Amino acid sequence: MIIINDELKLRRLKDIENDYRYLEKWYKEKEVYHAFEQRVLSYEEIKNKYYERTLDNTKVPVYMIEYKSIPIGIIQYKEIEKNKYELDIFIGDINLHNKGIGHLVINKMCEYLFNNNAKEIIMCPLKNNLKAINCYKKCGFVIENEFVEKDTIGNEQYYLLMKKGE
Repeated sequence: MIIINDELKLRRLKDIENDYRYLEKWYKEKEVYHAFEQRVLSYEEIKNKYYERTLDNTKVPVYMIEYKSIPIGIIQYKEIEKNKYELDIFIGDINLHNKGIGHLVINKMCEYLFNNNAKEIIMCPLKNNLKAINCYKKCGFVIENEFVEKDTIGNEQYYLLMKKGE
């Protein structure tokens, strides 16, 4: 568990129905799936996507963001090159958007990764996701460039590559 403050904690995603049900609920929120997956995922798709990420030897550890002991979102990372990590986050509880929680969580995860030999961390928000981009800038990420990639349903999407070094 990673403790951010008295009310905010990160714990590893577990292979339990309750964790998958929270993900299912969040993936139904338009603000979440349009910025993260581009479509609503079914319970089975969520379980298939996240099951391996609950294992101890996963290459993509996922952490539940808990606010006052209630799950509100996730943050995950993966090593894409030696000492270079990609970070993804979403706050699934849309009532808690724009409250500074994402900023606190990202900063804590960056601190954790830099303390564990990371030299660079990247984030790749959709170019039109201004809330995320502004949050990442507040965390010290800078825009390096733009790129186009197909999303999970085959549409071209425009992303920003944002970087932060230790």
